[in-house]
Amino acid sequence: MKLPKQTLIQLKALLWQDERIAAAYLLGSAASGRMRPDSDIDVAILPVQGLSFTSLDRAELAGRLSYELGRSVDMGLLSSANLVYSRQVLEKGARLFMKNPLYVQLMETTLLSMYLWFNEERKELLHAYRNR
Repeated sequence: MKLPKQTLIQLKALLWQDERIAAAYLLGSAASGRMRPDSDIDVAILPVQGLSFTSLDRAELAGRLSYELGRSVDMGLLSSANLVYSRQVLEKGARLFMKNPLYVQLMETTLLSMYLWFNEERKELLHAYRNR
C-alpha cells in the first residue's frame, strides 16, 4: 500500500515549517509504496547550512510528527557522519522538498563524493584485514 496522499501532504507541510530543515526525504516502505498497516514512516532531513539537529531535536520532531500523522515516524539525518546512510537516502529515497536548491544539490553531491572516497579507502582496509 502507498502512503495516503493526505498523510504525505501533511508530512511535507509539517517538515517545511521547521526552519532548520533544508530538505527532507521519504525512505523505506513509504517511498517504495510497500507500506503495511503497521509500517512506520522513515524520513531523513538535511539541516540548513550552519545549523544542526541533536539526537533530542530529532526525537522531538519525530514524536511531534508521529502524533500529528497518527503513525510512528523514524527520523534520520543526512550528514557526513554516516556516509553509508546518506548514500542510501540519496539513491533509494524520494526527496519531499528542498528549500535552497543550490545548497541542497551541493550537499547531495558532496555526500555522494565523500561516500565514493570512503568506499575506496574502506576497500583497501578490508583487503588488508582479510590478508593478514
